[in-house]
Amino acid sequence: MKQVINLDDWNRKEHFNFFSAFDDPFFGVTTTVDFTNVYQQSKKRGISFFLYSVHFLLKCINDTTAFKLRIEKRQVVQYDKINISPTIGREDGTFGFGFFEYDANLDLFIENAGKEINRVKNSTGLSFSENTGREDVIRYSALPWFAFSEMKHAGSIKTGDSVPRISTGKLIQDEEKLLLPISISVHHGLMDGRNVAEFIQRLKDGQTTL
Repeated sequence: MKQVINLDDWNRKEHFNFFSAFDDPFFGVTTTVDFTNVYQQSKKRGISFFLYSVHFLLKCINDTTAFKLRIEKRQVVQYDKINISPTIGREDGTFGFGFFEYDANLDLFIENAGKEINRVKNSTGLSFSENTGREDVIRYSALPWFAFSEMKHAGSIKTGDSVPRISTGKLIQDEEKLLLPISISVHHGLMDGRNVAEFIQRLKDGQTTL
C-alpha cells in the first residue's frame, strides 16, 4: 500500500522540484556503524550474519519515513512497507537479484529469504523476477571481502529511478568493537543529509533492543 503526497502541502516541495531537475539528483554518504551487538546476536542465535543484519537494516529503514518515499509518474508516494532487493552470489562467481519481503517476525523473514536465496543460486544471469523491479525496495549489496571508505553506486538516472541504494562492507575490528562500513545513496529530491543521519542513528540506537 502507498499514499500520494500532496506536493502543495509538502514542506519540501521547492527542494523536490529543484533537485529533481538535476542530471544526477542522488547524493551519497559513507560511514561506519558499530555492529558489534548485531554480529554477536547473530552468532548467539545461530543465524547467518547476512540475514540477521539485513533484517535489522530493514527494521531501521521502515522506521525512517524518508526512506519510504519514491517518485512515480512525477508524483511523490509514501509506501507503508519497504522490502529489499539484494544481490546474491553464486558459486560460479556471478550474482543475481533477489527479493526479500520485510516481516517483523525474524523467523518468518529468514524462512522466506532462504527460499529466495535458493531460487537465485539455482538460476542463471541476473535472475530478475516480478518482484526485483518493484519500487518499494532498497537495492542492497553486501561486499564482505573488503572494507571501504567511499563508494559510487550504479543508478538509472535517466529512467527517473528514485530507489535508495545501500551497500555494506567487511567488518572492521577496532579493539573490542566491530565496525560495519555502510554506503548510502539517496535521491536528494526526497531527502536530505538530516534524514540519512536519522537512519544511521536508528542503526546505532536499535542495537540496544536486540
